[in-house]
This record gives sequence, structure tokens and C-alpha cells, in this order.
Amino acid sequence: MQNCLAVYTAKRAITGRKLAEIARSVGIDLRFMALGGQITGNTEAILSKALTGVNGGGLLIVGGFEEDQENLIDFDTRLSQGDQPALARKLNGGLLPWCELYSNKFDYEKACQLDAKAKAKLDGSVTKKQLPALKAAKHRYLIYNQSRKKKGTQLMKTLTPALAEAVDGIIADFQR
Repeated sequence: MQNCLAVYTAKRAITGRKLAEIARSVGIDLRFMALGGQITGNTEAILSKALTGVNGGGLLIVGGFEEDQENLIDFDTRLSQGDQPALARKLNGGLLPWCELYSNKFDYEKACQLDAKAKAKLDGSVTKKQLPALKAAKHRYLIYNQSRKKKGTQLMKTLTPALAEAVDGIIADFQR
């Protein structure tokens, strides 16, 4: 099962607000949480700053498609009330799709020097035609469907191409 896709781009890092706009363009209402499904206290920073510099570059994204609106409304209510146990039940129960999002600066040469296996793994994750774009990339976004639920896969596979298009990036099959 494909559970992690990466977007590599030479463009500057985007903000959470921009990612939410990209998601809306493909029918996803996006929410942000800290990793582990914890309520975050820095929503404004997530929305306004480059994602690579917020929460160490790691966030949990919760998405809602049209058919998820009732659950998303309840999620927003529970989030505003700080009801962490109810949010955990909703996420763990697969009622809303979620993925981990890792945003970081990327340097192909440095990545290959740090790990002997990285070059083969990176090169094998894209086509030969995409390899120059991978080598020129300055940022990487990993969308990781750790839940391995069907809706999480739908979120990952819907958001990733939209993100790649918006940042003039390429998609890599980044298996964990």
C-alpha cells in the first residue's frame, strides 16, 4: 500500500494558509493539529509562516471532503472546546481523513552524502525525466498516511497532485 508521497520544489516554502487554499481548490476542508493529534496553540503561526519553520516542520493535517461535513463541524466544535479525547476518538475511528505532513528544506547533494542509500532511494522515487527537478529542489513536503485508512489515502492522493501543481513541483513515491 502506498502510504507516503513527497512533493519536491525549487520554489520557496508555502504557508499553512496557502496549503488550505490549495486543498479547498480540490474539495478538501483542511485543519491543522500538532503531531500525535494534539491540539495546537499556534494556529496563527501555522497559517501565516512558512510550514518549514512551524512545529519543526511536522504537522497533522485533518481533511474533510463534501461527505465529511457533519463530522468536520463536530470536529471543529470539539477542537474549540479543547476536547482532546473526543478528537482522538474521531481520528482513530477513521471518521475523518488525516495524514502527517512534514515540510523541510531539501538539498539533494547533502541528502546523498549523509546516507549512502539515499541516492538510490531518491533517484528511484522519480522518473529519469524528473531527476533534474529533484536535484534542483529546495523544499520537500511529505504527506504520510500513517493511519493507513482508505480516507487517509484519499486525502493524500487528492492533496499531493494539487500541491505539486501549485508549487511547480514533482511528485515522488516516498515509501517509508
